[in-house]
Amino acid sequence: MVRLRLRRVGGNNQPTFRVVAADKESPRNGRFIEIVGFYNPRTEPATIQLKEDRIYEWISKGAQPSDSAMAVFKTAGLLERYERFKTGEKVDALLQEAEAAAKSRNTSRLTRHAAPVKSKKPRKKEGEAAKPAAAAPAQPAAEPVPVAEEAAPTAEEAQEAPTAAAEETPAAE
Repeated sequence: MVRLRLRRVGGNNQPTFRVVAADKESPRNGRFIEIVGFYNPRTEPATIQLKEDRIYEWISKGAQPSDSAMAVFKTAGLLERYERFKTGEKVDALLQEAEAAAKSRNTSRLTRHAAPVKSKKPRKKEGEAAKPAAAAPAQPAAEPVPVAEEAAPTAEEAQEAPTAAAEETPAAE
């Protein structure tokens, strides 16, 4: 059985969909028969481009739209035009009406949300994690070091300190 359904394309966190005619048994992003449209939910309003003549043909041959494809078709007004197609209205008139509806619907191509920005934290090199104490500037012995200004070891340094001491201790034979 042939289904009209959405096939996910696009990068991570940037989904766009193709409306495809595919066998019911094939996976979501697997083999398909024909691409019959495009749907981008990230724009305001959502961008919907459908080849309505091909969709009419597939539905008249017995293809079943999935629930998500049915929602896209309702948003585009395709199902109402298909009902008129079944009653005998000319396909050309329906397609012109569909083009006019698509132009008024697809007003902006800008996405609602900017592409996700991945924050890159600088990675520490292996030698930077445990800095030797000799590298710190020496203070005169006459001045006591205030307790509030002492640098507490970070969580990473605290975890690495016991392992470094264990590595330096020779094993007893």
